[in-house]
Amino acid sequence: MKPLSLYLHIPFCAKKCRYCDFYSVPYDASLAENYLIALSKEIDLYNKEYRLDGSSQIQTVFIGGGTPTVLSTAELRKLCALLRSSFSIAPDCEWTVECNPESFTKDKALVFLEAGVTRLTFGFQSLDDRELSFLGRIHTADRCRQVLEDPLLAKFSSIGVDLMYGLPGQAADSPDKSLAPVLDSPYVKHISAYELTIADRTPFGRRRSMLPLPSEETMSSMTGRLWDLLAAQGFTQYEVSNFAKAGHECRHNKAYWNHEPYLGLGCAAHSFLPPERSANVRDVNRYSALVNDGRLPREFTETIDAEKLGMEMVFLGLRRVQGINEVVFKEKCGIKFDKFIKKEKIEHFVGRGLLSYEKPFWKPTRKGLLMADAIAREIIP
Repeated sequence: MKPLSLYLHIPFCAKKCRYCDFYSVPYDASLAENYLIALSKEIDLYNKEYRLDGSSQIQTVFIGGGTPTVLSTAELRKLCALLRSSFSIAPDCEWTVECNPESFTKDKALVFLEAGVTRLTFGFQSLDDRELSFLGRIHTADRCRQVLEDPLLAKFSSIGVDLMYGLPGQAADSPDKSLAPVLDSPYVKHISAYELTIADRTPFGRRRSMLPLPSEETMSSMTGRLWDLLAAQGFTQYEVSNFAKAGHECRHNKAYWNHEPYLGLGCAAHSFLPPERSANVRDVNRYSALVNDGRLPREFTETIDAEKLGMEMVFLGLRRVQGINEVVFKEKCGIKFDKFIKKEKIEHFVGRGLLSYEKPFWKPTRKGLLMADAIAREIIP
């Protein structure tokens, strides 16, 4: 059976955060019930068209959003049962659920454990109440600390925390306050530390010019300080924003970065079933209407040719500590890496100490990771 990763989008939130550009709508019980029915129908449509139930085995599952834990305990139990009954799930499957502190409960955790969920990742973003309020988050720093102390977390194979930095008004040492209790937790094995990105369609985007964002110099100091603190506590960086204790890297994310096949279910979800990539519609009612009409709810579909795949492998590879494997590049794209990129440009970046070559890997240095996207744009013809 062919390996496959599965992403499932839950488009409901208690409240929209000011920086968030992901598709979500306010939680409503009747809307959620109809959405779960629509998900079941979408699975049936995919199984009929691609015969996934008989030909593929799920290696990783990721339930994201939105806020998956805004669903009720009964709804989460129904969702997990749907996935278990619809797919062949590998015995060693990594199964992740995104959780928000305010909607995470003991009963929901027990549902996850019973279903076979192995990994929880918590969207803290900050443990500073002033910053949380500014971001539009509805939980408190105290609630984050309560979650970190919950002994139920020990029953899961891995616990992750998402943090955000580069917030308006932050100084170089501001993230220390959020990072300290996370590092003190015996349960946390994975940390995603993201620089705030301001999207145009968000409240922050509409007020971009008014936000007192940290200077470039402050951001550089903040990033370096954060990376050093994580390294000192045994968290190894494996991607620009992701750090893990040994054996706790997110396999699901690595499937994306390695261009392995994945199926996205739910509105706004993306799929990659080589050579085809598709995206579902970004509207929960339209999504339900399409699947109820017996149609896959796609917004667009495109074929990923060798050139586009090569470009993506360069951009994603330079964001990873292990870099780009030129042997794998040739296997996937059918083009030798040194024929695809501008050789004089990549040698220039090696000379500047931004890239290194350890056959067969082209790796970004620590300084190069900070400039990964800019380097990729330069070396692609």
